[in-house]
Amino acid sequence: MKKSLIPAAALFALASIAWASIALNSSRSNVYRLVSPKNVVSPAQAAAILKALDKVGPGVTEAKLRQILSAQGVNLTLIKKIEIIPAAQRNEKIPAILLLADPGDHAAALAATCPGCDPVQQSPSNSKE
Repeated sequence: MKKSLIPAAALFALASIAWASIALNSSRSNVYRLVSPKNVVSPAQAAAILKALDKVGPGVTEAKLRQILSAQGVNLTLIKKIEIIPAAQRNEKIPAILLLADPGDHAAALAATCPGCDPVQQSPSNSKE
């Protein structure tokens, strides 16, 4: 059983890295990090979104973010999940924004913007002692 888990884990890691390299669109600004699939947000749109977010400053709300995305021509129906991750939660100085077309891509998107974060959050009832 362990022998079959090692290749599966390696495949997952490679898929995560591939997804992250494809999805990290011009993600650096002075205020935010943005991760999104390129089929949802183009690199030009990502740059414009980050410029608008820099003007808003820290503490953007999801409602304001949706306004910015819409103003930049992003098809909001393609985004299934938006997550704004505070900088303190990431142990970073800059918060991150994840725009996910598939919520199942959350772990890979989180890894792309926050290598030190633990993408698996377990509730206390599921922990083993």
